[in-house]
Amino acid sequence: MNRRHTCRAGLTATAFVLAVALSACGSGSGITSDENGRASVRLASSITGSSFLAVTAGIDQGIFDKHQVDLKVVKIKSTAEATAALASGDADIAAALTEGVIAANANGAKLKIVGNLMTQDQHILYADAGVKSMADLKGKKFGVVGPGSGTEMLAKALAVEEGLKETDLVYVPTGAASTQLTSLVSGQIDAAGLVPPYDSTAAERGKVEVLRYRDVFPDITPQVFTTTSSLISAHSPELKRFMAAYTESAAWVKAHPSEAVAILQKDARISAEAAKTAYEFAEPDYSTTGEVSIAGLRRWIEMSKKYGNTDKRLPTVDELYDPSLLPGSP
Repeated sequence: MNRRHTCRAGLTATAFVLAVALSACGSGSGITSDENGRASVRLASSITGSSFLAVTAGIDQGIFDKHQVDLKVVKIKSTAEATAALASGDADIAAALTEGVIAANANGAKLKIVGNLMTQDQHILYADAGVKSMADLKGKKFGVVGPGSGTEMLAKALAVEEGLKETDLVYVPTGAASTQLTSLVSGQIDAAGLVPPYDSTAAERGKVEVLRYRDVFPDITPQVFTTTSSLISAHSPELKRFMAAYTESAAWVKAHPSEAVAILQKDARISAEAAKTAYEFAEPDYSTTGEVSIAGLRRWIEMSKKYGNTDKRLPTVDELYDPSLLPGSP
């Protein structure tokens, strides 16, 4: 098998289809090592585009291979599928949305956040021409993925941070980022938090940038790596090599902009200009240490308590975060 092989599968939300697709990509007994210590690691990911670039580039450039990690990536549709794959043993580590990992733990999953993909949130608020601040959106329709989603939690927190009440906006479930964009440019909603490269299309269609979430919510980690406590206990050396490879890949992405843009363009199937714009926005936030901001994680937990659709006990930072796999950790 090619050591740079990436196994990609488009899966439905059912656990059965997920398990079958993961099995087709080589799942089975979990992390394995050959006689030379080379580890086979399965990464389930709902993250795409510029936020996932350090993984894509690390495979392309042989960085995971250098760290003796045969990385098999299974692309899935949601954090819920990613956490389900971990819980069922069909994945060894997952790239997932932070709020999704918090919710999974509240529902009984024993997951640990072990590192991050990006250091700052990547959403940019776009709205109709003439909107200059959140105050101009009072009473307007704001697109979110769905009720209780991270996008809705962030939108409510954003309204409050910018001087409105959370009830001053009308939250409209639109589904994923692509349909949020469609809803915005067609006039079905008045504003949405978009991530690159969707923001470029919004600008081309006459929508205007109002603010960047990372300026309002510093250090809120949007996407994280998560795994189970049992896998950390059983396979700490292999998972440490994974995190070392990822952080080196992130450093490579920052140091080689033209090559990184080319990889992003090919992987995301977007224009060179869109890839360059997306890369330039994301570049300051690629995590070269993997460290998760404690303050940012605490903020996510607080937002989940206040704006999430759950009455269950949420995990504490200490229960949620395990930095023992990061480079330089004991």
